[in-house]
Amino acid sequence: MNINPFTLIDGYKVGHIHQYPQNTEVILSNLTARSTRRPNTDKVVFAGLQYFIKEYLIKQWNENFFHKPIDEVVHKFNRRINNYIVPNNVGDQHIRDLHELGYLPIIILALPEGTEYPIKVPSLLIWDTDGRFGWFTNYLETILSTSIWGPCTSATTAHQYKKLLTKYAMETVGNTDFVQWQAHDFSFRGMFGLEAACMSGAAHLFSFTGTDTVPAIDFLEQYYNADCEKELVGGSVAATEHSVACANMNSFMSNFYAVEESFNETTGQWEIIRIISESESQNNLD
Repeated sequence: MNINPFTLIDGYKVGHIHQYPQNTEVILSNLTARSTRRPNTDKVVFAGLQYFIKEYLIKQWNENFFHKPIDEVVHKFNRRINNYIVPNNVGDQHIRDLHELGYLPIIILALPEGTEYPIKVPSLLIWDTDGRFGWFTNYLETILSTSIWGPCTSATTAHQYKKLLTKYAMETVGNTDFVQWQAHDFSFRGMFGLEAACMSGAAHLFSFTGTDTVPAIDFLEQYYNADCEKELVGGSVAATEHSVACANMNSFMSNFYAVEESFNETTGQWEIIRIISESESQNNLD
């Protein structure tokens, strides 16, 4: 969306600049996972911060605020707020001051992404660096929270599955060679839009490499400096599906051979199908 980042907030925050004690110069806040509804989960995997910084604090604020004429920025803000809060006593001088400053006066101190840390321990601290903008620290709370809680949840879920799969892999086959492919991500179509799918899919790839959410790989390359030509970021196979099977419904073997042909053995992908097929009796394939 092409939107003024000054309105990426919960509406009630718009007037807080006038509600803090007079002469408040520094406000320090933290982001903390306070509880969980899942049993056997007492830690969280931190994820999403680098995306939030690059996409929102840098890209969105530069393109839609600092690089725009001040009169255009103020007009958009007043148009939205004047038709949202009646009467609007917020004013716009603070917007003009920040635009004149030319950058976001904040510092973020955070755990490295991918860190597993205890619930009720802060994952990041954020505070302002200019006494005129103490109000701005918590002005960012809404967009910060919505950008991070989802990836943290998905990264934590994936990590829990990986610990479970690793435990039983060691108890049964004695190695973890295939664990990275055992919790494949097929969540794309069930997510609430493309951005959610990318955020969640990328967080899943913190623990695994199997994914059918292709844009999650682009997400990690754009925001996390991944490079699919230098490392395995995520992968899958060109698998079949119900529509293909239904189109070949007169003969299961016709479908089987069609898949075999499309997975030509030289690609290495047919090996996966061969292993699966050999686990079934030949009678089941006739």
